[in-house]
Amino acid sequence: MKGVPTERPEYTAAVGDIVHKFLGDNVSVVGSTSIAGSYVYEVKIPEEEGELSQEELQKLQVLCRLRCNQIQQSLPPSPQTPQSAFHSTNPPSYRSPSTILPSPTPTATVSPPAPSSPPQKLVPKNRPDTIRIKNIPISYTKDVVKLVIGDAFKSTPLIHSLAPYSKDYLCATVTFPEEKDLEYPTKRLPAIRQAHQQKPGKADFQYDVDFFNFTPLWDAAFGDKEVIVDIVAVVGLGTHAFGTFRSPSAGSHEMWLRDFLPKDIPKTRILLYGYPSTVDGGQSIEKVEDIASTFLNRLTMFRRGTSTRERPIIFIGQSLGGLIVQEALLKAQNSPDANEVEIFNSWHGLVGFGIPIGGLRNPSLIEAVKNQPNKVLIRQLCLDELGTPSDYLKQLKVNFERCCEGKKRVAYAPEILYFWERHYSQPRTRNGIVGDKVRMVEDTETPGARNLPLNANHSEMVKYRSRSDLLYEDVWLNINGMVDNIVEKKQILAAQTSPSNKAQKGKGKPGGKGPRGGPRRKGTFISGDEDDVLHS
Repeated sequence: MKGVPTERPEYTAAVGDIVHKFLGDNVSVVGSTSIAGSYVYEVKIPEEEGELSQEELQKLQVLCRLRCNQIQQSLPPSPQTPQSAFHSTNPPSYRSPSTILPSPTPTATVSPPAPSSPPQKLVPKNRPDTIRIKNIPISYTKDVVKLVIGDAFKSTPLIHSLAPYSKDYLCATVTFPEEKDLEYPTKRLPAIRQAHQQKPGKADFQYDVDFFNFTPLWDAAFGDKEVIVDIVAVVGLGTHAFGTFRSPSAGSHEMWLRDFLPKDIPKTRILLYGYPSTVDGGQSIEKVEDIASTFLNRLTMFRRGTSTRERPIIFIGQSLGGLIVQEALLKAQNSPDANEVEIFNSWHGLVGFGIPIGGLRNPSLIEAVKNQPNKVLIRQLCLDELGTPSDYLKQLKVNFERCCEGKKRVAYAPEILYFWERHYSQPRTRNGIVGDKVRMVEDTETPGARNLPLNANHSEMVKYRSRSDLLYEDVWLNINGMVDNIVEKKQILAAQTSPSNKAQKGKGKPGGKGPRGGPRRKGTFISGDEDDVLHS
């Protein structure tokens, strides 16, 4: 939509509501003042979806224009706008829709950018932005952290999480619920960073909204509680690490890994991993193997830096994130670095959401990057024009199945659970919609893995509105089952290695007991091969 006579929150709210209903909650709306003095809006679309078609854009413009006309008739004039702009006999006209202009990021440009136009301001969204803050001294209490952040932003923060990032520093995630105007805190970050550089005596907090590398969202040990397992979540292609798992509800700041899962499975540490994977305009020649190597190295350093090298791990992989986890585990298994091998040894389970084991069905991605350096990565992930997965995916599937079998022989069988989408997704390109809606990822059978459906599309599989969301309940209960099995495995190991049990070795009898008399309930994730290892 373009040509709104003036900047008013009523217009902004209306445009935001229509855009999010029309395109979903993954998009954002940016507003700015044009040279002519009118207020224009730009719709930013997630990179993996490409741009809107001209037909879609025109429909969106008409809807927004009609709604703003309705609002205009019921509002008093803005102090910044002449009376005649609102009280003329004929309603003010809006400029005709413009064509989409190519840009370095995937956007549906509603108004042609002017070379000398004023800086854009971030329009209040239907959900508050979340800011990550690192380098917080570990001695700081939550109240002290709140005071320091509030002083920097001149606004009262709401601290949603505060957890150790290393032995010496904490990491927080924060929103600013009192901020309702266009000067959203995200836009203040450059000035805040500069102010910290000019005042070295103050706490040198590090602020960002990218969420690259690891973000600890919850750590029971920080409250002196027991931690049974690390849950490590890795996002997919061209997505925002935090936004990928956020609630789609308007006005909600909630994100299930941070706000729901710690309540349901408290004896955990929950880590979120993000990495740059721009699709449109991507200049990286990284492949899956490269991203996995970096992920493995950073996870190794993080666990070593927090003295948690031997803690069990359950991985969560969303789309490409699942392939990164699989590739990282292969590298860890055969690594010359003992610390990386410890990652493989500590691995207990993998929960995958739409992992493209058999290929990603999205021809528009291949077309969008055909002349870009990142085409290598996209070709690894996508099915070709004949619907055939890449040689890389075929080999990764074989290698990962062997990896699981090898771990079962020498230690214990890992738990693998794959969730598969049951709604279609709409691929996009910069030239508009291509073909019909498709299932981005088809179910792929893997020996030893459990497979469950989720009644959502490829991106919505990991977005839950509340703890009572049926999809979330399916997910957390299955993760909790894995955690229970970790506890049971420890109990079995303790029982089998105790002096009294060694004296009774070989005297076990069948009938409700585990091998050689050890306690065992149905569903324990331990094989006969594993039991032989325990008693060797």
